[in-house]
Amino acid sequence: MPTTITAALWNQRHPVGTPVRYYPIMGEPEHVDTVTRSEAWELGHGQPVVKISGRTGGVCLQHIEVLAAAPAPATT
Repeated sequence: MPTTITAALWNQRHPVGTPVRYYPIMGEPEHVDTVTRSEAWELGHGQPVVKISGRTGGVCLQHIEVLAAAPAPATT
């Protein structure tokens, strides 16, 4: 899993719609491939979270792995 990242840094690097892999339980192989549907924000105690398609509320960025973007179509 990725190291801790701030919400501000996440938002600079990953726009809404970024393809991600979400692990509901860290350390377990079960995952869901989805996309972000919000910018990240920090909860009152500082934990950064983001909304993803298919889940309600924010999920911890420590449970998220960014997937490689699909390559752009070749132009001729």
